[in-house]
Amino acid sequence: MADFRFRLNPSSQDLSHCSAVLNGHGRRYEVNDYRTTLSLKSVVRGAARYDTPQGHYLLTPDSFLILNDGQRYSLQFDSRVETETLCPFFQPGFLEQAVATISTSAERQLDDTDLGAPALGAPALDFCERLYPKTGPVARALADLQAGLRAPNASAIWLEDRMYALARALAGLRLEARGEAEKFPGLRPGTRLELYRRLYRGRDFLLSCYDRPLTVAAAARVAGLSPFHFQRMFKLAFGRTPMQFLQEARLEAAQGMLVHTSDDVTSVCMAVGFESLGSFSWLFRKRFGVSPRSFRTKSENRRIEEVFPGPAA
Repeated sequence: MADFRFRLNPSSQDLSHCSAVLNGHGRRYEVNDYRTTLSLKSVVRGAARYDTPQGHYLLTPDSFLILNDGQRYSLQFDSRVETETLCPFFQPGFLEQAVATISTSAERQLDDTDLGAPALGAPALDFCERLYPKTGPVARALADLQAGLRAPNASAIWLEDRMYALARALAGLRLEARGEAEKFPGLRPGTRLELYRRLYRGRDFLLSCYDRPLTVAAAARVAGLSPFHFQRMFKLAFGRTPMQFLQEARLEAAQGMLVHTSDDVTSVCMAVGFESLGSFSWLFRKRFGVSPRSFRTKSENRRIEEVFPGPAA
């Protein structure tokens, strides 16, 4: 039977031999070409950019990234605001048992106390490397973990319960992703799963690099597909074309900048990847019902009302 260990903020030497949580914060940080165990990357506030040989990912507080055992990645954030990261790492065999448990009968689990332990030479458990929305059981498990880290009783014993809960949530998420992949086009399950991985790789590239000049061909290269095949499959999978998705990502980013920064509208327009202030303003009004300037004014008025509320009726 596997002996699992749990640590809070362990040393890098100990990280591959336990299940652990790394919690850090700062305005500047960089990691280059680090080889990870199976891990979940998330930020509590701010944003962080992760790059792997397969993809490019901009992490914000409403998303998380899963990297498989053995994956190499680089991490960077350099921001005017502080970024706080919350990253659970899983000891080899720990998540394998969680995944095996939810797909195995209770009778077999009575007979097999080492269920899910990786056999010699067996392939490691793999998740689809992609940005996931921070919702559902995984989001609740992360929120519980984050809240507990601020409590005075945070310890390895406390962490063990939270890591089991997070492992169960991730096992369920993996099952959901496999079900989602089964709905993708393709005759064989392996083909559908590979198309799922590649389309999400292209989608995450558009979502994470929205501030750069992008084309369908550039996203298709990241996905490893021809531009025409990528364009057609993307529309089938996500209900809109890659450029429609990119435009939406830019408008959402602009909305956030108008609320949280004092940058002028022209600077915001250029910062999120638009080249024309006129087209940006027209698209913003079409999407949100008001011009960028009116949106900012309304946001500022709401903040003033929250700080200085009027007299009660």
